[in-house]
Amino acid sequence: MIAETRRVAAAFAPDVGAVERFGGGHINDTFLVDTAAGQLVVQRLNTAVFRDPEAVTANIAVVHRHLGGAGLPEPVPAADGRWLLQDGSGAWRAWRRVPGAAPVPVSTPAVAREAGRLLGRFHQGAAGLDPAALVETLPGFHDPARRLAALRAVVAADPCRRAEGVAAEITAAEASEPLAARAADLAARVPRRICHYDAKLDNVLFSPDGEAVCLVDLDTVMPGAWFWDVGDLLRSAATTAAEDEPDPSRVAVDPALYQAILDGYAHGLGPDVATPAEIEAIGSAGAIVTYEQAVRFLTDWIAGDVYYRTTRPAQNLDRARAQLRLLASMPRP
Repeated sequence: MIAETRRVAAAFAPDVGAVERFGGGHINDTFLVDTAAGQLVVQRLNTAVFRDPEAVTANIAVVHRHLGGAGLPEPVPAADGRWLLQDGSGAWRAWRRVPGAAPVPVSTPAVAREAGRLLGRFHQGAAGLDPAALVETLPGFHDPARRLAALRAVVAADPCRRAEGVAAEITAAEASEPLAARAADLAARVPRRICHYDAKLDNVLFSPDGEAVCLVDLDTVMPGAWFWDVGDLLRSAATTAAEDEPDPSRVAVDPALYQAILDGYAHGLGPDVATPAEIEAIGSAGAIVTYEQAVRFLTDWIAGDVYYRTTRPAQNLDRARAQLRLLASMPRP
């Protein structure tokens, strides 16, 4: 894969140097590449997930142009002007690495507030962009009812004979089914907006002085509802526990972090941008998205780890258990 990445990177910049794997994303293959033009982040899209990479790329270009690049990484075209290169090895694109910026390992109130502020600024900037200008590349991506139906289907099939060992987790997922109905109700009442749709803390880059400067992993940018983004940030930044924490007893919402996210988001978004229904939705967003993600991790564990990349045995099970434990402490109006 390193040799392949080196070959592809040469189409984006001259004099390719060191190439190494970069980041901890679950879906795409990401590499940091030294070039004569500076460091690039080169990615191979997972086309089993993103079946229309051209539409994904077009969505990113529309949003980047509308925002003037503010708060987003700079895409780098290939020498022939294309933003996306497709060949027998996959679909590839490149970004300029944001100088000095990096994710943070653990949330703090200052981190949480800054991340919320940046997400609010993104939503504020995108509020004037017609959702019809983008393609819904992953229809039904955020839909807890659909995710729960998928869980029930894989439990019935039980391809890896894992369902019996997670009976308690399946029961917990079923018990929170009302959150799926709540999500459907809110989604029907809020305006259609441009969303990041993967706004977890790992996808926020910070400068050395602690300022949140950039949202990354833009493959899921598409029309939807803002509360999904707020919920994903609450899910990931309102706790100091890792998403895959093996000891669920260490997983809980920290009220100070939770409130810091909401305060930062309100400051970044500004007044008179969100509708009353959108403001109402924020109150349930953390619980809804945490529930949805728990169901997805549990489904993938029972299915045999076919969707999310894992680096150790039972990692998806640890992820599911951690999210279910987080859900138990997540505010629910």
